Amino acid sequence: MESMKPHLLVIGASGQLGSAILRRIAIEGDIAATAFVRSSSNYQLPSAENISLHTGDLTDFDSVNAACRQKVSHVIATASSIVPRKGDSFGIDDLLFYENIIRACKENHIEHLIYISAFPSPFDDQVPEFVIKRQIEQMIVASGVPYTIFRGAAFMDIYFAVMGSRAVMQGVGHPTLLRGYWLSRLWSSLTSGILEKYGIALLPGNGKTRQSFICIDDVANCMLHAVNQPGLINQIIDLGGPQAISWREVADLYGHLLNKKVMKIPLPIWLLKTLEVIMRKGTPAGANMMSILALLGHYEFTPDMSQLTHQLQIKLTDSRSFIAKKLAETKL
Repeated sequence: MESMKPHLLVIGASGQLGSAILRRIAIEGDIAATAFVRSSSNYQLPSAENISLHTGDLTDFDSVNAACRQKVSHVIATASSIVPRKGDSFGIDDLLFYENIIRACKENHIEHLIYISAFPSPFDDQVPEFVIKRQIEQMIVASGVPYTIFRGAAFMDIYFAVMGSRAVMQGVGHPTLLRGYWLSRLWSSLTSGILEKYGIALLPGNGKTRQSFICIDDVANCMLHAVNQPGLINQIIDLGGPQAISWREVADLYGHLLNKKVMKIPLPIWLLKTLEVIMRKGTPAGANMMSILALLGHYEFTPDMSQLTHQLQIKLTDSRSFIAKKLAETKL
């Protein structure tokens, strides 16, 4: 690191990824950080002297600007209204959030903006979230603010929960699936634990499509290691886990670790796409959720992570190790 230690502003601090970033900062202790949260948030900061709190609203430029004025050198942005909380407008708020973030970064000469986006595919235009993420990417690139954009693969912590795993959400303070959005909460209430308790796994598509699933702690680690990495400045980087594995293979890992037979229930692409169409007008966030599951059920995203892990000197967690750890933590 350089002689001047960075001061990070973590935007989206109360979310599942943002809170993981702050936990890591608290453990490492050598970087100062400010957590940007809403006034209505009940988020509890990690107990660490190097982390402070700034209360604000991303729809209000002045509050974002005030946060950036607090000797901040780097901004890590994970905020999103894609899985909306109460009062959020799906997607529209995201564009306003990042207009304000980028403007504040420019006015305060922020050295580095680090943003988490979605993995690329030839079908981006079919997924509302991906359309919005690409717009934000373009805004960042055009702004002139030094940036690193990570395009993340499917998160183990979220999509193994979608499959029916309760263990992956145990001990998580602000799980994405339990945010204010009614459909994600309903899905979780109906399916959480069916994998561990009944040996039932829900698989997008036929379950044979492989993904480079990555755990949220590894995403947090990569974003933090990007700080003061000149080679990552003004780069858009694909980010996945250490292995490509199918949904069926994930279910088999649960079966082996739980010592039980797992029934694999496919969620056909036609069904997911039909639900997407039905939900478009009444619940755009629900339509987005269905479109992502349909994409993950037929399109493989399997980036080679060897160069990035070597550059950042990090080791990524494989699916088996992640599941085993979560099951052990919940004593299942």
